[in-house]
Amino acid sequence: MKGHIRFCVSLQLVVLLFGLGQDVAAQNEIVLTPSKDNTLYESSTGHLSNGAGQYLFVGRTAIATNALRRALIAFSVASALPDGAVIDSVQLRLHLSKTSSGTKRISVHRILTDWGEGASDAAGTEGAGTAAQIRDATWLHTFFDTSTWQNAGGDFRPIESASTLVAADGTYTWGSTPGLIADVRHWVDTPQEDFGWLLLGEEEELQTTKRFDSRDNPNSNFTPKLHVYYSVATRIETETIPTTLRLLQNYPNPFKQTTTISFILDAPQHVTLKVFNALGRTVATLVASWQHTGLYQVAFDASDLPPGVYFYRLTGSGSHQFGKMIALR
Repeated sequence: MKGHIRFCVSLQLVVLLFGLGQDVAAQNEIVLTPSKDNTLYESSTGHLSNGAGQYLFVGRTAIATNALRRALIAFSVASALPDGAVIDSVQLRLHLSKTSSGTKRISVHRILTDWGEGASDAAGTEGAGTAAQIRDATWLHTFFDTSTWQNAGGDFRPIESASTLVAADGTYTWGSTPGLIADVRHWVDTPQEDFGWLLLGEEEELQTTKRFDSRDNPNSNFTPKLHVYYSVATRIETETIPTTLRLLQNYPNPFKQTTTISFILDAPQHVTLKVFNALGRTVATLVASWQHTGLYQVAFDASDLPPGVYFYRLTGSGSHQFGKMIALR
């Protein structure tokens, strides 16, 4: 085979030799609601919180002092996933219910210290907070009023895990980014360090505040959600069911426009790789030719297709394998 073969999509030989063991990964989705959330209200005394409130606040208000607001949110990830789960994709979704500003960027940062959610519940629109209760997180306290942050306003990684532009009311999504995936994988491996994320808004100018619905909001459609897509590998006995090809899970998945489907050939053979919609109709033929031993990666562009569930099938010498993927918009 020459250096590479051109198809209507990108097809690249990456590795010439690969192991003979076969694992098939089935992808699953789990949707988590927060285990706790709260807002840090800037205060020199650290006496404000909103642990049981319906809203979370991010950004800077129009007042001259104590204007900053930062949201805290955490999910119990490890206990919700089965043993052996491999995180493929992560998306954080929040519902914006009120804004006093135009389009602003809000970033997500992994929190480095445990924090609390008490019984404080601010009145009205909740923007000013209320008196902190026992175990509430505040601008100065991780748990009111027995322990404090090393840095006022929260201890978090300065490098963002994800960010997105937030404008008018509606639902917004952060991810799936390498940073979010790395955070969730870290929490699965080290659950004792699962302290969640801090949401940081634009704090340099006045009146950039955004109000999101919290886990205590009565409308369950608007509460925060963490979508985790993961795979669990299942071993196939190759001694009794010999095969010379292996189809891997596409990545990223879910995806918005393009994704990559990978497969491994343990022997030269003629292969076809096709994509089908939920009705079983072929929407793309990505490969249909003789290929040599190796690992291949094929780019699939779904920008002209409607969002939804799609299936892909790899067929070789006497065998075939299927995969499932989700196209988003």
